[in-house]
Amino acid sequence: MMTPKVVLFDADSLIYQAMYRVISISEIREMMRNGESRFSIELEILQRGYDRFEKIAFDILNEIDGEYQTSVVKYFFTKCKRNFRKDVDPTYKANRKSNRWVNELRSYLLDYLDGSFASDEYEADDLIYFNTQLMNQYDYIICSIDKDLKQIPGIHYDYYQLKVKDENGEYMVDEFGQFVKVRKGFRYVTESEAEMMQFTMMLTGDVSDNVKGVHGIGQKKAEKLLQGKNTFGKTRAVCEAYMAESDNWKERIRNNKKLMIFH
Repeated sequence: MMTPKVVLFDADSLIYQAMYRVISISEIREMMRNGESRFSIELEILQRGYDRFEKIAFDILNEIDGEYQTSVVKYFFTKCKRNFRKDVDPTYKANRKSNRWVNELRSYLLDYLDGSFASDEYEADDLIYFNTQLMNQYDYIICSIDKDLKQIPGIHYDYYQLKVKDENGEYMVDEFGQFVKVRKGFRYVTESEAEMMQFTMMLTGDVSDNVKGVHGIGQKKAEKLLQGKNTFGKTRAVCEAYMAESDNWKERIRNNKKLMIFH
């Protein structure tokens, strides 16, 4: 009999999806013309975001339930007041812009959504990693679109759908006029794949988090440098790449490990 799975939901990205164009400017103007107060309009925006979040999450969890028996769902959010990575590098995620409504919805969900968690020091993916360390890797499902979490072996469910382009760069549609999409679904990440992800990130850095890797090394070049090597060989390849670029390569490696690799 299959053991019920604990779903570890990286819910940060869903907040942005839930609040995206949740209300139009014209609709807000109409509400103001009808005498609605600012407070009631803001409450309506927040409620719509919550309802949309709840529906999207419900649909995703229904798809997971179609393949696995689930027991518990835990929702993880990033709400770091004292993110420890800022002490390592003050420019960490400096390219991210704060969004008032995303922040409002996150706070609302943490107050009212059952099974929701956040930390003052750690991000959502850190909390997911900590939870996986307390379980057998076959007892949880990581539900996320974040590539960083592929550092963790086990069952992953990627709920993101990427539109497919043809050779002319046009989005492909099916016979019903719907966009053709890929990448959504389950995947088992092995120990070796998780390790490869860690070493790859050390070489490439993470543009989305404003973390610089080795100049001139992208995904394909990193995979070529690491392919076929054992853990020692991968470690040596990373050290040699940093050493060729910088005199303070040891410090850069230490800092990037703290910024990108789970501990």
